[in-house]
Parts: sequence; C-alpha cells; structure tokens
Amino acid sequence: MTRRCFLKCLLDSHAPIKLPHREEVIVGRSKITKIKDQSCSRQQISCKADCEAGFVEVKQLGINPAGLDGFALAKCGVYRLGHGSKIEVLLNHYVHVIEFDPPPDEAEPKHSGKRKLEEDETTPMKRKALKMEPEKDFKDTPLGKETTEDLWEEIDNRELYIFTSKGVRSSSKIAAFDMDGTLIKTKSGKVHPVDLNDWQIAFPPVPQKLKDLLSQGFKIVILSNQAPIGNGRVKIEDFKKKIESIVQKLDIPIQAYIATGKGFYRKPTTGMWKILSEQKNDSIDINMDESFYCGDAAGRVANWAPGKKKDHSMADKLMAENLGLRFYTPEQFFLGHSINNVQMSKPEFIPSELTSEPFNENLIGTNQEILVLVGFPGSGKSFVAKQIEQNSGNKYVAVCRDVLGTWQKCAAKATELIQKGKSVIVDSTNPDVESRARWTSLAREMKVECRCAKMATSKAHARHNNKFRELMKVKHVPVNDIVFNTYKNKYADPTASEGFKEVIEVKFNPSFEDKEAEALYKMHLLEK
Repeated sequence: MTRRCFLKCLLDSHAPIKLPHREEVIVGRSKITKIKDQSCSRQQISCKADCEAGFVEVKQLGINPAGLDGFALAKCGVYRLGHGSKIEVLLNHYVHVIEFDPPPDEAEPKHSGKRKLEEDETTPMKRKALKMEPEKDFKDTPLGKETTEDLWEEIDNRELYIFTSKGVRSSSKIAAFDMDGTLIKTKSGKVHPVDLNDWQIAFPPVPQKLKDLLSQGFKIVILSNQAPIGNGRVKIEDFKKKIESIVQKLDIPIQAYIATGKGFYRKPTTGMWKILSEQKNDSIDINMDESFYCGDAAGRVANWAPGKKKDHSMADKLMAENLGLRFYTPEQFFLGHSINNVQMSKPEFIPSELTSEPFNENLIGTNQEILVLVGFPGSGKSFVAKQIEQNSGNKYVAVCRDVLGTWQKCAAKATELIQKGKSVIVDSTNPDVESRARWTSLAREMKVECRCAKMATSKAHARHNNKFRELMKVKHVPVNDIVFNTYKNKYADPTASEGFKEVIEVKFNPSFEDKEAEALYKMHLLEK
C-alpha cells in the first residue's frame, strides 16, 4: 500500500496540506493556511516528505523563526520529523501535525508526548534529539564577562549616556537597533510620545527575536538619538527610568547608547559606535561582517506600504553605510517583509564621491580687480579666497562680511585696499543682483575690473560642509536651515550683463588637516 503524508492544522482551520513523496512543499502566510499574520513569511517553512521512510524534512525559510515545542528552529537547518510531530509555522503559533496514512510501524503513539527528531548531518545547528534546547556554542565568538549590575555612564559633558544592564556580555558580533519606531512605538499612536509611559513593543516578534540573537552569541545594543534630553524638554532621570523599563520588558541584557546633542554621537555620524567598539566591548574586535544595524529611519518615501508616512529621515540607513554594516528596516527584520520594491530616497550629496579639483588659475586676473564670490554659506568661498591670496603672492586680499559685520564696512575696506594697489576678493554670499550691484558699482567708481566667481556647490553639499565645520569645532558663524533657505529663495544666477567682465564657475576642492578629518568628511553627516 502506498503511504501518504499530510500536514494537518491542529485547530482544523483549513484542509490538510498534502505532502507528496520527495516533493518540496512551501508553507506560510497564504489563502491555503488562512494565516494572515504579517510576521509569518509567505515562504515560512519548507516540507519534504519521505513517505517510504516515514519522516518529513522541515527547513525554516522565513526571517522569523518557526518552532518545535516552543523552541525556535535554526534558519536553514534541516530537521527530520516523524508521524505525530507538531510543528509551529511561526514560533508558538499555527501548530500543525505531521500525519502519515498509514502510520509507519515504528511511529510512536501521539499521546506519548514524544517525537523523533533527527537533524541532517549538514545542519549547522547541532541540537540534541528530543531535548530541543537552543544551541549556545560560542567557540568561534569571543565573549566578555557578564556585567554584575546595572550601570549608567556619562560621556563628553553628557552628550552621550550609556546604560549597561546586568548580564551584558561583550562580543565580536553586535546586533544594534534603533529604539523609537524599531523596538518600541507609542501607545497613543502619535509620532512623538505624549509622556515617558507612552510606549509599547513595536512588533510582537521583537522579544523572541532578541532572545534568539542573544542565544547565538550577539551583544544586543540600542543606538538612539534623543535631542529632547539635550534641549531640556525631557529630564534625563525620567528617561533613564524609561530605558530601564524597556530593558525589563524585553527581559534580556542590553547596552543602550543615548545621544543627546548635535555632535559626533548623533546618527548618522558614528560616535556612538566608536565608543562601543573602542571603549565598551572589553577590547574584543567587532566582526563587521557578522554584525548588523536595524532602524526605521531609512528614507522610505510616502506610501512605501499602503497608508504609511514617509520616514522622518535617513539617519539609520546612512549610519549603517558610514560603518559598512548590513542594514535592515524593522519590518524586514522582525516581520520578514521584502524591501525589494520599497522606494527609498537617496541623499542629494554623496561625500564619498567627491573628487579633488586643481586650483583654477583663471581666478587670478592680470589686471587689478574686484572678484565677487557667490555661493551658499559653507560652499567653500573662504577656502577659495585663501587659495587666491596665497597663489597670487598676496596681490589679492579678501574682505569678509562674517568678519567685518556689514557690507558697508566691507566696501570701505575694499576701497582702501584698491587705493593701495591690491585686488579685492568679496567673500560673501551675494545671492541676488542687488547685493552684487554694490560691487560692480564700486569697481566702476574705482576704475578697476569686476569679475564674478560662482561656487558650483549645491545646497546639500553646502549643508554637509557646514555640519563638518561644526563637528570639527571650526570657529565660524553658525548657519541654520533658515539661512540656507533664504539664500536659495533670493538667489539669481549671476550674468555678465550685471557688469561683470566674466562669470567663472568654481568647483569645491576640499583640503584636510589629517586622514581622520578626511574620513569624517567623506561620511554621511546629514540626516536627510
């Protein structure tokens, strides 16, 4: 008699699924199983029955684990299950029973509470048969000693807080997560929490998923931007209680990094990771190939999923790129969603693609002149002015509004310099015809030529430069988005018809004090 095999739902919510002899059958979220849970992948488990031998080879395919008696299956591990075995399509959910008709002679009675489990010899997770305990073989994963108590630390005048809970162990494998919108979300449904108790676990699989990572030797880390602490809207003592409550709810040891300022610790810059890797991992080198980062600030556009708002920034994704880490969205990591068709914004400026340009010798004229610079704040005007001064043997001298205060003072200084036989560089933004007309008029009055040098630096590039200056603590007038937007709104492209002998386009050419500064500059520094 030919033996048949079926996968039968324990709750009889759908018809038994036939498992043909030695044919792979994929089971998951579908109309057949009537599973609608987004945590369950459409391709959650693979089942291949050997009807002659009387066993079924089961393999987990989905991101979230399937299970046997409440224990998670190792992804891509192969498990041999016999007649009467119960498999959870999603860990602790959607229990199905393997049934052979007729049952193999050696099949154990269902009511015995036992099952046969044999792992394929190629299975990387070598769990012992019948015991079904998660593997904890960390011989290839260096680990530190467990911390014995909870600890809060302050770094750099409270720009960074670190919470290390009892039981944390340093590791070469780091599983790093954003907090808001990734591990937790608001109970109120509002974008920002209404108080420190307005939170809940973001996705049902979060606690178990983190426990699985812990069992695989990962150190679980939170990296979170929390500007409201830095600007005083949230008290740090209250926020500490929130962090401790979250860690208690997740019931695993976690190390949390909380960036409160706008400096190097704030994502997408890598200050929090630098402290983690250099000071807070017991001198254990981090394996960047095995580590990863998961966060919701990925730059996804509006309606990336039906009814979903656009992401508030790209900070999480860009930080991962800065570090060279694998990146996941929360829906991808915890729910098994694909991001292949998810549209994501890209940065307008990619600093790593910037190439050096030689000095434009045409910036130095043969005759005495006024050279009017035009460009966003942070577009490189002052750097170009210094290059012109140096390469001209100081025949040119810059007048800078940031230094002198008003255009009237700049004009007075320019007049004085021209009378001494110098050429003048006007180091100011000069966005519109009106502001530039002051200088063409002065040139005519002083009977010298007037040219214009227009910086080719985009707004996004200029904002990047401004952020770089802030991080390097360069003394300069602070520039906010209002200033950038005002310039953009007033800007009119300069032309020769305004009274310029010519208009030269100047590409930005960076120069760095050292390799560390260059490495920082070539990172993504802006959140959007």
